[in-house]
Amino acid sequence: MPLIIYLFYKVYEFTRLSYDGILEDLSSSRSIGFILIFTILGLIHMKVGVNEILEDYVHDGFYRKLFQTLIFAFFLFILIFVCLSLLLILLS
Repeated sequence: MPLIIYLFYKVYEFTRLSYDGILEDLSSSRSIGFILIFTILGLIHMKVGVNEILEDYVHDGFYRKLFQTLIFAFFLFILIFVCLSLLLILLS
């Protein structure tokens, strides 16, 4: 919950900054750490929720394993996308 409150605060703060100010703020190690922690916790939360749904509604072992593999690939894609986005922010 504290991370969500901090996120709302940062979004509100960004409305008052220029584009260069936002890039400068996002380039700080504190912001990058916050984004990574928020992303990882969000992905874990989503994965647990989706696995619960799969356990409840998908009874065939083959399809359950297939869906779990696809969901893992999707989550990995999101994590890679976030890390590459942060890298681009750092390099700009």
